[in-house]
Amino acid sequence: MTAILRVAIAFTFVLSAVASAQQPGSAEYNSVFLPAHGVGDTRSPDPRIRWGAIAVGDDKAWGYTLVGKTEEEARSLAVADCQARGSKNCVPLETFFNSCIAVAVGPNNRSGQMSPKGLKWVRRQSLKECGPDCKIVYEGCAVP
Repeated sequence: MTAILRVAIAFTFVLSAVASAQQPGSAEYNSVFLPAHGVGDTRSPDPRIRWGAIAVGDDKAWGYTLVGKTEEEARSLAVADCQARGSKNCVPLETFFNSCIAVAVGPNNRSGQMSPKGLKWVRRQSLKECGPDCKIVYEGCAVP
């Protein structure tokens, strides 16, 4: 027998042993789950993205977060912050990622800006839009 034939026979035995791992009736059948099987969520949050969100309640109380790993988590954290401030029926108003936010409030107005341009920029824009008697009540950046 030639060396090539021996290698081919050995390869066939190894291949058949590996291929039987997921065959019906084998001990390993359905013990290894691949992402396409739909078992659990195989997606992991992108570490380069940080989510933020704003929520508002019935009594106009606001909730914020800048530390969400996913958009869903950011919404949930903003609603929880809104409820912790004593508001009921809080709902997410806006989500954003890898951006800064500034909220300005005045006697007759409220303004919020969000942008990846930085905290200084959003602070300036929020105050400009709100008016002369406004003050920043919340600011921060959701950046990784």
